[in-house]
Amino acid sequence: MTDIPVFNENLLPILTSAEMGVWVCDAVDGKVELKNDYFGLLGLSLPEAALSSLSDMQSLFHPGDASLIDEAVKAAAMGKSTTVTCRTLDETLLESSFVPAPGGVAVLSVNKGKMMKAQSWKSRYRTLVDTLFPNFIFVFDANFIFVDVITPDGLRLFHKKEELIGMDAHNLYSPEVSELFVANIRESLKTNHWREIEYHLDLLGIRYYYQARIVPVDGDKAFCLIQDIGDRVRRLEEILTQRKRAEESDRMKSVFLTGISHEIRTPLNAIVGFSELLMNEDTPEIREEYIEMIRCNNDMLLQTINDILDLSRLEAGMSEFTFEETDITGLMREVYSHYLPNVKPGVRLLCDIPDETIQVPTDAGRLKQLLGNFLSNAIKYTTRGSITLKLEKGDDFLIFSVSDTGCGIPADKLEAIFRRFEKLNNFAQGTGLGLSISKTIVERLGGNITTVSKLNEGSVFSFTIPYRYAAPGKENIGSMRELAANQRKRILVVEPSAGDIELICETLKPKYDMVVVTEEDKITSSFILEHPNLVLMSMEMAGKQDVVRKIHNISPSIPIIAMTTSDFYHDMRWAIENGCTDVIPKPFSGRKLEEVVSAFIV
Repeated sequence: MTDIPVFNENLLPILTSAEMGVWVCDAVDGKVELKNDYFGLLGLSLPEAALSSLSDMQSLFHPGDASLIDEAVKAAAMGKSTTVTCRTLDETLLESSFVPAPGGVAVLSVNKGKMMKAQSWKSRYRTLVDTLFPNFIFVFDANFIFVDVITPDGLRLFHKKEELIGMDAHNLYSPEVSELFVANIRESLKTNHWREIEYHLDLLGIRYYYQARIVPVDGDKAFCLIQDIGDRVRRLEEILTQRKRAEESDRMKSVFLTGISHEIRTPLNAIVGFSELLMNEDTPEIREEYIEMIRCNNDMLLQTINDILDLSRLEAGMSEFTFEETDITGLMREVYSHYLPNVKPGVRLLCDIPDETIQVPTDAGRLKQLLGNFLSNAIKYTTRGSITLKLEKGDDFLIFSVSDTGCGIPADKLEAIFRRFEKLNNFAQGTGLGLSISKTIVERLGGNITTVSKLNEGSVFSFTIPYRYAAPGKENIGSMRELAANQRKRILVVEPSAGDIELICETLKPKYDMVVVTEEDKITSSFILEHPNLVLMSMEMAGKQDVVRKIHNISPSIPIIAMTTSDFYHDMRWAIENGCTDVIPKPFSGRKLEEVVSAFIV
């Protein structure tokens, strides 16, 4: 008599978890041994007598199917695997695989009816099952080295599986996240209990959030079941942001009502008071003085209402900016002439601008408003010396400034002067909204605003607007007039990779005019100066949320298409949430790129 064939015991936990019954049979004398809870796993009744031979096993099956088992055992003993479906005495269908094993045959059986029911259950509750399972699994050793990566079909990670296995995970995660992982992996292995952590991963300027459940395996490895919790974190952040906004809005509402009631009531009181005095006054000189006071306060009240409406429209994004080529030097001479009569006696108003004509695409009306706000403030607070309106050319920006020799601003108030209703002198005329409006306008024009001041010596208010992006290259067209003349659509390509730029330009150049930007700080200015019909932006650049926001503030209707090389699912979700029109994954074919662009360009 020979020994029972050797069966690989390491497979039993896997087969048992799959509800698969296992028995082995000696090929010579037909001796049988059950390797697990065969009857319990298959949902069968236990036989009255113990099973020790092949004939005993055959007795469990329908007489018409017993011969199938005998033939399958003989085939497996000769080295040929066979799968058969047999009925038991109670009509249960068992599907059994007969496979060669050392010294005999191994038989792996499943209950077909039970299996089909389980599959049906999973089909009915697939959404629940998919929700409960992790997005992917990382297997680490105690030194935080990748041992294995397990992902469901269709899921793309930031790195390929082959790149990760064997990698020291310290090279992937930040020191803080790595330390968190290592501490919890070692604690889990030490205590043989699972641990749970939450962490983030920064990639291409975007932050992704994950939860990891760490489970000890084999004594020296850790299964990390990773779930993407970005939606949950973003919802929480949104709730907290909305709460802060609500609290700030409530505070600002009180400040606004306090400020506006004062600013409206003051001129109204003057108008009502001097109107009553005017009715009872017969002296012509005094009547003329009262009429002038009424007129001044009427103007002040009207300006207050206009400022409030203007600020609310700007902050709500309802105020449209019209960018047209503007003669900047001519505009500044016009502003200078308009404000010259308003300067106090003993104060000189100077104008320092280049002799050449400077043409720049900008909103002329808003530019006049900015210069007017700064000049009005300078005139109001300067009683001696001079006020200078100046224009300088930088490499990429025009620099406008209004300097005065007035009272100056205390250092502790420099940051506060751009807030609503903030005034240096509460007894001076004005709403304190002018500088707040000016800051918003400058940002919408694509520039920055700065203030330098010294108490009792004077102040300098400066702001910039884009002047030129760069020297025209072969992909660039010179001016907006040339663009209008040839009637071709223009695309702004924001991409740091020279290889991708070449592919994009070669694909789109036959139909569109291309303008290329490779630096983050050039994006807004080139958008204003080049006036594109569409923006094609790498995810690395689009990940800077402020860039997308600024472009939308300038022109909400311009499509922005983000190009991604990482996790398309995450990037698509981020792009839509942050105002991008669409996402196209790299590497892309020229045909695919042209299809996406033509679908959105207007």
